[in-house]
Amino acid sequence: MTVATQPLHAAFANALAEGASPPADIQYMPPGRHRIRASRGGKPVEVEVSVDASTAATLQAFLARQLTAASEGREDRPFFDFNHEDREASAWPTEFYWAGEDPQSGGVRARVEWSDAGQRAIAGRTFRRFSPTFHLDASGRVTGSETNMGGLVNRAAFKRIAPLFAGEPVDTSPATIRMQTLVTTLHSLGLVEASATEEADLVSQITRSVGSLKSQVADLQSIIATQARQRAVAHLATAIKAGRVAAKDADAHAFWTDALRRDEAKAIKALESLPAAPVLDRIVPAGTDAPSGPASVLARQEQKLAAVRAAHPSADFQTIYAKAKAEAPELFR
Repeated sequence: MTVATQPLHAAFANALAEGASPPADIQYMPPGRHRIRASRGGKPVEVEVSVDASTAATLQAFLARQLTAASEGREDRPFFDFNHEDREASAWPTEFYWAGEDPQSGGVRARVEWSDAGQRAIAGRTFRRFSPTFHLDASGRVTGSETNMGGLVNRAAFKRIAPLFAGEPVDTSPATIRMQTLVTTLHSLGLVEASATEEADLVSQITRSVGSLKSQVADLQSIIATQARQRAVAHLATAIKAGRVAAKDADAHAFWTDALRRDEAKAIKALESLPAAPVLDRIVPAGTDAPSGPASVLARQEQKLAAVRAAHPSADFQTIYAKAKAEAPELFR
């Protein structure tokens, strides 16, 4: 790691609130643009730092990524130490947020969980200030931090001991941020694992997830189709019992079963509009319908529907029924 990419330890340090117990949050950076003296790699430097709401967003994004990596065993959890010595933890940051422009209560603030050592240091007034660790770009904007994100200090002086680094400065380019957002979204949807960051791994996991989803969709479609067939059979049995469909007309059964599966509501409505003859099988035995009897009319209705369907195989049931009724109104009174 070159000196230019090593983190800065700010020489400006923020006073900690005094009280009976350590504060729940601290000012990580004061708002505004500052020309400060800091240390980098153990050497003093002067830099300009711009601190605004985007600074808080950048630090929060860095913290979130580090916490995720820590939970997966790929990194250590971000922490604050004492005097930038990279040893004992004084606190564990849990969130960064923007608190406005007030020099004392505003700026970038960090919510923290204090360690026992940190609580004792604050309660005993061993340390009374905080100094952040951060990376800057050429324009003076904060681009990230380190696993050791800062430390409790007592005076605004150079720190000669540089921290042990967990990695290179965080890439905060728009393309990288969009990619990270996409990966986070895919993870929240259960399509990829949180550890997937490389393109090939992401594509492989997405492919597997989509394949699994397609299989689940196919299973659901099969269940829905089976249930639709079962309902169609039940509706047809009701129509046969009511004498609206001949009990032994296989073609009519096939027609109505298909109609019920295609558009159940409309087919039921059409079935119920057919004349009912519940005593049909007792009055006229199958195969002996009189030309003008109810069974004959019913059979001719079904024959007409079958003929129209044969002429228009791609038409839906409603269209077929309407055409049949228009061509033979005497059968559908």
